[in-house]
Formats: sequence, structure tokens, C-alpha cells
Amino acid sequence: MFPSLENLTVEQMLHKQLEFKQKLGQAIGAGMSPQVIDQIQTMIDFLNTEIRTKSEIEKLEEARKQAIEEDKDDGDGVSLDIGS
Repeated sequence: MFPSLENLTVEQMLHKQLEFKQKLGQAIGAGMSPQVIDQIQTMIDFLNTEIRTKSEIEKLEEARKQAIEEDKDDGDGVSLDIGS
């Protein structure tokens, strides 16, 4: 039921979301069954979650890249001070 979104960019997912919103409007206008409308709404909600997740991951990756470029990255983000 759910399309593979792994290889899509955030912009492409936003476009897909717009398509589903248009389909939702058409389904409501055509008087389709509540089950069909619920399925389309579920897809929109799923896309919302994926868009937020991918956006946050991209932000973290960009911050990590910037930290590496500025030579401030400590490797894994965890620092242990074991004394001298």
C-alpha cells in the first residue's frame, strides 16, 4: 500500500503529498466511501511523517558535515573523559 520513499528527496515527497491531497479532494467530491477517504488520508499522514523524518536527518547530516569541515567533530558525538 505504501510506496517506497527511500530514494525520494523531500521535495519529491512534498510533490507526492500534494498529489494525494488532490486525490483526497476528488474522492470526497465524488462521494467515495469513507474507507477510501481514510486510506488516502493515511497516505498523507504517512508522507507527513516521512517528510519530517527525512528533513531532520538531512539537518543532522549537514550539521555533522559542517562540524567535520570545521574540525570540531569528535567522531560519534560521545565524549568520555577517562582521566590522565
